[in-house]
Amino acid sequence: MLSPVLRAALPKAGICRNFPCAMVYAPIALQGVGVPHPYGLQVIKHLDMLLCHPANSTKTGAFLEAVLQAHQLETGTSYGLFQQVYCNTSILASDTWAKRNWSELDSLSIHLEFDSPSLQPIRQGD
Repeated sequence: MLSPVLRAALPKAGICRNFPCAMVYAPIALQGVGVPHPYGLQVIKHLDMLLCHPANSTKTGAFLEAVLQAHQLETGTSYGLFQQVYCNTSILASDTWAKRNWSELDSLSIHLEFDSPSLQPIRQGD
C-alpha cells in the first residue's frame, strides 16, 4: 500500500528500508516507529465525519442525514442504516459513501447508533 513511500522515507529517517511494516505501524511505546496505519486513520476520519457533522448541524450533516434517510427508505426498514445487518440488507441499498462506511464498520465489528426519524406507515397495515 505505502510500500514505495516507505521505501523512500525510511532511509531518510535513518531506518533500514527492509524494516518490517508491522514495526513501522506499531506505537513507539511498543518499540515501533509510530507511523499511523492509513486504513485505521481513514476509518477514524469517516467516524468523525459521521458523528460530528450531524451533531453540529452543518450543511454536510444535513446531507448525511438525507442520505441515511434515503437508504432507510430503500431498505424498507423502520430503523437506521447502521443498525441493520450488512450482509442481509446491503444488496437493497445503492452504492454511496454511507454504504461503504457501513461496510467498513461491519468488517471491523464497529457498532454505530445513528438516530434517524422512524418512518410512519401511511395506511393501516403498511
